[in-house]
Order: sequence, then structure tokens, then C-alpha cells
Amino acid sequence: MNRRHRTRTRQKQINILHTKTQKRHSQKQVTQVVVWGSLVLAMVAVVGVGLHFGINLLLNETLYTNPRYNLSEIDIEPRGRFTEYLIRQSAHLDKGQNLWTLNLPQITKDLETLPYVSSAKVERHFPDKLTILIHERVPVVKIVGLNSDLGTRELFYLDRDRYVLKPRENETPPVLPEIIGLTNAELEPGLQLDQSSLSRALEILDAIDHSKLHTTIDIRTINLSDPLSITMTTTQDMSIRFQLDCIDEQLRRLKQVFDYADNLQRTVRTVDLTPNRNVPVTFSE
Repeated sequence: MNRRHRTRTRQKQINILHTKTQKRHSQKQVTQVVVWGSLVLAMVAVVGVGLHFGINLLLNETLYTNPRYNLSEIDIEPRGRFTEYLIRQSAHLDKGQNLWTLNLPQITKDLETLPYVSSAKVERHFPDKLTILIHERVPVVKIVGLNSDLGTRELFYLDRDRYVLKPRENETPPVLPEIIGLTNAELEPGLQLDQSSLSRALEILDAIDHSKLHTTIDIRTINLSDPLSITMTTTQDMSIRFQLDCIDEQLRRLKQVFDYADNLQRTVRTVDLTPNRNVPVTFSE
């Protein structure tokens, strides 16, 4: 009994000592791994910081401060419509700026705030040239409204997207249909008008221009005083009243009216396209 008990006690003591030794050995290994890992990470960080500053210094010397890439020429298309001074002022551009440091998206955004600019595209041409391609807003109608800044009534233009354009200085006024009926409209260059009847009127005008009717109809005024209809008067004093919708169907019916008048060899005086059936028409005597 005693021998067995002593043997078991001795084995237990040996196992406990062996376990404690293994734990100490494992903790020492973990500590060494952590220390070496920290040293490696620190070295990687130092190398990374050094590379970062080195690359920045290299780029700065070869690109960003290199006088070879200083802006010396600005090419603007279309020529003559936008002065270089206006473009430089709007886009905050100056000769001598480094081409690599220019923020092209911001320059594009600044240019598109100009009233006559629909969209712009800016390109670098190394070593020292910038090309600016501008798509202009084209006036399609004219309107007399209240200048919101000066409080006076003035003549303005509108493009297809209802953006307000101010007549250019020393420009020969184009012959355009005139919008009437928006007597209290406040106008400011670059502002987009949101009247639904105006939007429909410009759609009708565009549809006429892109149909065979454009050789027959030459619009002089577009009356928007009635919220439920649009009345257009031609240069031949013909009056045409439109609905606000179903534009294609109305133009089809209008062409039938003109074909009928041609067969009768008579001149149309008024056309009312607002009824869904039948089209009231009067003829000149």
C-alpha cells in the first residue's frame, strides 16, 4: 500500500512540474513572437513613411513644381463666342498654374454655371496646354420679364430646357417667337423656369420644327395666359390653339387641316385643336 501511494505521489509531482515548465516555455515563445512581430511592423511602418515622403518629393520635383508643365495656352472651342478672360475668370484659371495640379472636374463645374453654357469638357494637353470644349445654350424663344436684380422689365431669351439667357452685348437680335402671358415672371440669367405650360409650348415648337409643318408654320407669338391651353400666332396672323398634351396627335390633325385647305385652295385663319373630336376651323375671306 505504501509503495503504491509513494509511486503515485511521485508521478503526480513529476507531471505537475512538467506542466509548469511547458507553460513557462510557451509564454516565453509567445513573448518573443510578439516582440519580433512588433519590430517587423515598426520597420514596415518606417519604410512605408519613408517611401511616402520619397515618392511625394519625387513627384513634387518632377511634376507639381516643374516649370515645364506651367499653363501657357488655353484653347477654347467654339472660338469667338466665349472670351478667354471670361473663361479664366469663371474657372479660376491663371497662366503659370501647373497642369498636374488643376482640378478638372471643378473647372468643368464652374464653367457650367455660365448662363450660355449647356455643358463643358476640359482636357489637359501636356506639357502646357488646356483645351476647353463648350456646348452652348441656343435661344429658341424670347420673353419680356422682370429682372429680379434690377426690378426692371427687360428682354431675355430661353433655350429648349427653359434656361434664361441674357442677350449678348452688340449682338444682332435673332428673330424668335415671343412668349406672352407670363406677365409676372421674374427672370435671371441662368435660372430655369418651371412653368408646365411653358415646357409644353417648347415641346410643341420643337415638334413643329422637326416635322413637315415647319415649312407651313412660322410662329410669331406663344400665348400662355390660359392655364388649360396654348395659343400660337404665326407671322401670317393664323391662330392655332393647342391642348397641353397629346402633341403628336394634334400635329397630325393640324396637318390634315392644312391638306384640306390646300385642296380647297383656301387660307386657314384659326384652328382649335382642343376638342377631342372635330376641329373648329375658320378661313380667311
